[in-house]
Amino acid sequence: MVLMTERIAVFSDTHGNSRDIRDAVRHNGPFNMLVHLGDGVGDGESVAAEAGIVFRGVGGNEDHFRLMTMPAEDVFRVGPWTFFAVHGHQMEINPYHPESLWNRHLKEMALWARRKGAHIFLFGHTHKPMLRKEDGIFICNPGDQYPGSQTPPSFAVIEVGDSGLEIRILRKEKDWVTAHSVRSLDDG
Repeated sequence: MVLMTERIAVFSDTHGNSRDIRDAVRHNGPFNMLVHLGDGVGDGESVAAEAGIVFRGVGGNEDHFRLMTMPAEDVFRVGPWTFFAVHGHQMEINPYHPESLWNRHLKEMALWARRKGAHIFLFGHTHKPMLRKEDGIFICNPGDQYPGSQTPPSFAVIEVGDSGLEIRILRKEKDWVTAHSVRSLDDG
């Protein structure tokens, strides 16, 4: 029996920093797909083309010239798992909200994903990595690679295989290291 694994690299809020995307793809690949969640969506599109991998992306609030060609949201399937991707500016979220408000936002995200028939909700906009499971829905924000950020660049790696789903958020220190991870042994 051959085990099949699809590997997806997920980026957001790169704001012109394609250097760290290239580094992440080069040192953590190979990948079958690159997803960019907006605010620098062209960065992800160009790196995916250079690497010869499938690209999916959504426009962010800073992707002014791309908003005409990029969707605001995307639903796609990899294996038995359905993904729902948005930038996040459609919601009134920011990383400074109190925990009680974030808990409400997470429930709303899970409900939004469920309405789209998705198991995984991908979003950006806040520049803060997040990986949670809320009401049976995996919620992931890969963080940012913003050139002026006070935190190290980060991105998500999603592996979909015969043994289930694994999502990891990697952060660039000297090398790319796992900062958060979640695994599901069921198949969507």
